[in-house]
Amino acid sequence: MRMTSRDAAIVETVNRFGQLSSGHIWQLHFHNTNKNSLDRVLKRLVEKKLLSRIERRLVGGNGGGSGQYVYQLGSMGHDFLGKRGKFTPAHRTVKHHMLEIVDAYVQFVEAEKSGRIRVLNYFAEPDSHIDIAGAKLRPDLFIEYELLGEGEAASYWIEVDRGFESVSVISSMVARYVHAMEHATVKDIETVPAVLFIVPDAQRKRNIDTVIRREAKAYADMFSVEMRESFITSVT
Repeated sequence: MRMTSRDAAIVETVNRFGQLSSGHIWQLHFHNTNKNSLDRVLKRLVEKKLLSRIERRLVGGNGGGSGQYVYQLGSMGHDFLGKRGKFTPAHRTVKHHMLEIVDAYVQFVEAEKSGRIRVLNYFAEPDSHIDIAGAKLRPDLFIEYELLGEGEAASYWIEVDRGFESVSVISSMVARYVHAMEHATVKDIETVPAVLFIVPDAQRKRNIDTVIRREAKAYADMFSVEMRESFITSVT
């Protein structure tokens, strides 16, 4: 099957995150071109079953306009990537949390385009998951980047919070991260990242800040809670 390097990159990114909207694909893989090119490429990838289109989203987004489609891996994409086992669609419906994780990653990519950072590495779940000293850490996203002009690197475990988990769930999550920070060795992980909670509103920020002060104690400086619309300016 003939594929361009961009085709392959799109399939790999969709596989890495699970689901992407057409707007996400535009932002991550199309530069200095018009939207007709995006539409043609996505139509071809669906026709070749490299991707499958789930349904139309009801919200807008950068690069895609209102009513964007959402894409996940198709049967030929499964084969192209050499994945084992029989192909079955990963999901039957749009997974909004997955898309919000991609939203967060796109903000780092936009910061890279603006010359503020250089993304060194990233993992979405489940590749971002790690067990350290008995603590099962399940961040939504791991990212490592260089702050350009400062000669410094930063890394974060990112929790994209939708405001649905109870305070007790957040407390348990913070406690696991603290346990890992206290007990991690270089055999577990070379550098322990900071933890960033990305939250939808100010009340949720206050709630999680309170949990961190109570649970993290001496490690509180390793945690930050930022609003969805402005977090990137705080970490870059």
